[in-house]
Amino acid sequence: MTAAPDIVRVIAFAGPRRLALGELAAVAVAAKSALGSGETAPVLIFDAVTSRPIDVDFRGSAEDVRARLSAPEAEDAARSRGRPKLGVTAREVTLLPRHWDWLAGQRGGASATLRRLVDDARRGTEVADALRLGRESLYRFITAMAGDAEGYEEATRALFAGDEARFEALTAPWPTDIRAHALTLARPAFGHAPSLLDRLVPTDKRGAVDAALAAAFPGGSVETAEHMAWGASGAGVFRLTVGGAPCVLRIEAPPSPIRDPVRHFACLRIAAEAGVAPALLHADAEAGVCLTALVAPEGVGPFGAPQVVAAAEAVRRLHAAPLFPPLVPYLDAVDGVMAQFRQSGGASPGAFAAPLALYAALTAAYPRHDPALVSSHNDLNPSNIIFSGGRAWIIDWETGFAGDPYADLASLTNWFAADEVGEALILNTYFGEAPGAARMARFLVMRQINRLFYGASLIGSAKAEGAAMTLTAEDLTRERFSDIRGAMAELATPEGRLRFGCAFIAEALHDAETARFGDAAGVIQQPSS
Repeated sequence: MTAAPDIVRVIAFAGPRRLALGELAAVAVAAKSALGSGETAPVLIFDAVTSRPIDVDFRGSAEDVRARLSAPEAEDAARSRGRPKLGVTAREVTLLPRHWDWLAGQRGGASATLRRLVDDARRGTEVADALRLGRESLYRFITAMAGDAEGYEEATRALFAGDEARFEALTAPWPTDIRAHALTLARPAFGHAPSLLDRLVPTDKRGAVDAALAAAFPGGSVETAEHMAWGASGAGVFRLTVGGAPCVLRIEAPPSPIRDPVRHFACLRIAAEAGVAPALLHADAEAGVCLTALVAPEGVGPFGAPQVVAAAEAVRRLHAAPLFPPLVPYLDAVDGVMAQFRQSGGASPGAFAAPLALYAALTAAYPRHDPALVSSHNDLNPSNIIFSGGRAWIIDWETGFAGDPYADLASLTNWFAADEVGEALILNTYFGEAPGAARMARFLVMRQINRLFYGASLIGSAKAEGAAMTLTAEDLTRERFSDIRGAMAELATPEGRLRFGCAFIAEALHDAETARFGDAAGVIQQPSS
């Protein structure tokens, strides 16, 4: 059984640079955001399989663009309701009288006979048709994107001569993103057998993916493959079934100072061996490819006390594991996010003054360079924790490094504790007892730092994806996270991330004014644990 194909999968370029790959509406919004941010290179969108250009009306807001793109799909769905199982489409066919006479005498009538004849013809020409369509798609793409590139004419001749090695050599000087997509299209164009991975895995990663699958599942074949998500970092995540076993394939985006597959996979291996991450089946840090066991979630929330306790126990096991590789002190990383927040714009004058002043006060009091580090995930939001079999499994380790233990406690509590009872449940489970005054003080200060971090990050993400925003000081106090925590499904949209970003900041500003926090701020001087 194969997975259903992706929804209208397209690719967008700004000049020679790839902007986005995925579902049409999401790619169109990303393209609109680029144009709104001052992109001057031509923005082109192609069908990722046929390479036919796709015109998008970018007028209005991001939601206007989404609405216009969804309308044709709704009309198509409505038109197909008559015969959903067969998917029959009525069109005019013109034949001579002798053809109609012959069809009338066939079993099943004219329509059934024509369908059988077409199917028979398709079976006889499938290989040739796939090769022809693949070459047409590749030619269409390189003509649009590399028509004036070095070696274009020779590469075109190599394409139609079926000389794959020469095509690859001639395209080597081309811009990286254009060549990468051209090589993806080259597989069917040069007669490679179709695979479920063709529509998912970029060609420059295909060899590493095939090697990973062969190492993890000797002799196994890919039976199902589906796209799960593209993360904020640009990594691709896919659910596969290989030799009857489900697994997760992750393909990393190009590395950056923060996103480093060498450190990421080392953290994943340590966490898996500690029993808090799914089993690591194979990892190739140089290629940025890894395979893990699939853990199926049992429910998607809201989560009660058993799940909260399981998550706190997982964090405790993680912090007791061998130390992750270092990166930067946790607060140095948050400083960078807050600096971007300060400079991001999209706000009225003085709107960010209160959260920035609070952040400065918090970080001045907090023991920034405490040497007592642990293996820390650093982003324990609900999308990174799976509850299954009475346990909490933590995924997405790209932000893991040797860090402050209170960073994980703060993020876990901010997302999962609905009140002080939930907070106490997490802390008591983690410490094995009620935290003392020094622990509690340090936790409460880090909790507000973490809220400001998530607020700044979510607002920045929303702005980058085109959410309309001119924030005021009132927007940052209107509603708190505790008021809207039941609406976390909205985080899937830029507007939802903007709302939750403001709510996280509002929660930090509110708690900073409470007597409980004031007492904690007076206690925190030096770390005692």
